[in-house]
Amino acid sequence: MDEVASRGVGDSEQFDRSSGRLPPGPRGLVRPGLQMVFDPINALREWQRHYGNTFTVNRLGTRIVITAEPELIQQVYGVRDPELFAAALPDALDVLLGSQSLLLLSGARHHRERKLMTPPFHGERMREWSEDIAEAARAAFADASGQELRLSSRTQQATLDVIIRVIFGVSDQQIAAEFSAAVTAWTKTLRPSFLFVRALQREFAGLSSFARYREASERVNALLMRQIARVRATPGERGDILTEMIQARYDDGSAMSDEAIRDQLRTLLFAGHETSAVMLAWALHFVHGHPAVLRRVLDELDALGPEASAGQLARLPYLTAVIDETLRMRPVTIDVFRLLRKPWKLGRWQLPAGTAVSPAALLVHYRADLWPEPEHFKPERFMTGERPDPTTYLPFGGGVHRCLGAAFSQFETAIMLGVLLREFEFEPVEREVEWGRGLGVLQPVSGVRMLVRPRARKPATTAP
Repeated sequence: MDEVASRGVGDSEQFDRSSGRLPPGPRGLVRPGLQMVFDPINALREWQRHYGNTFTVNRLGTRIVITAEPELIQQVYGVRDPELFAAALPDALDVLLGSQSLLLLSGARHHRERKLMTPPFHGERMREWSEDIAEAARAAFADASGQELRLSSRTQQATLDVIIRVIFGVSDQQIAAEFSAAVTAWTKTLRPSFLFVRALQREFAGLSSFARYREASERVNALLMRQIARVRATPGERGDILTEMIQARYDDGSAMSDEAIRDQLRTLLFAGHETSAVMLAWALHFVHGHPAVLRRVLDELDALGPEASAGQLARLPYLTAVIDETLRMRPVTIDVFRLLRKPWKLGRWQLPAGTAVSPAALLVHYRADLWPEPEHFKPERFMTGERPDPTTYLPFGGGVHRCLGAAFSQFETAIMLGVLLREFEFEPVEREVEWGRGLGVLQPVSGVRMLVRPRARKPATTAP
């Protein structure tokens, strides 16, 4: 990263002395917002070069202060006032997530719901799912026989399978197929326009793209409500997250309503489906673009022996470092901001109520003063035995709104990546893969195309 990006520029200091309020940034009410929607990676890097590590962007009428300064990120993540920030995402996303989604809550209610939902995503419970995760990875690539595949399509299939099995608790193959078809049809109807602009959420006598989306969304809702009813009707020892949610109790002894559970399942589906799939596709791309990395990770995997369990894969240090470095180079989220309900001082800036604040993983992860040779894929960065600083490494956000499923996502990706590398060979078709915005995440534009075939040495795994 050049010197300007590290220390800021002159007009930034001049703006600060003259107003003491918002940092400078690109002018205009329309163009910067369109750049954020359609070309966020180049736009953010350009603005960082010109304005420094903290700048203001106007997007759809909201002023967003974007920062890549660890000190300011620490200030944002360290906020203890539950009423300072509104929800992490715009209200218009309730048509996607549901009005009771954890991502659309703030303050005391957000704390209450998050406390209830946290336990299933950590510890021993996750390890019970390792073989289900491994089998989902195998099944998604089972027909690979030397043909060219779009990896992200197959990894999405695998991560959706995990959500249906592990989160929704579906074991019946026909019901699982119904879920898969309904979710796939639903995601195909999504459009950024109506997701972020409330005024475009109109059906127009069933003729609009939003009308088609609502129809597909209601099919998913119906399947979710039927599954909730099935699980409620068969209480007992089950290992899925839906069961945990049904059995969980608030501090006052009450339980979540079916509608609240449905909205949290929609949230987990949206937040965990595409993001993990993108992480896995990128990891395969980077590993196969660096022969020394591929040799080292295969040696680590093969050293486990043919009888190794799927659960052992998630504990391999170099494989884990590969995933961590993938997340540094390709963070998947960019639209994570906190909207101020009241004035607040961020560093030397005095921000008025209604301003949003957004730590920018994309920019922090490429600061050369924080990450030497940031454009180079070097998993060894994460082999020091020390945990990375949460203000300089933030693929899952931070603070009270840190991604609830971060540990599960890394666990899932490690097992899937380990299984695929042990059991398949991948031959890149393209050397460079463009990085750009998808519907809700940053993703490989081409999907990462590779020739895939069974690996000559194919060790079997047993149940953990």
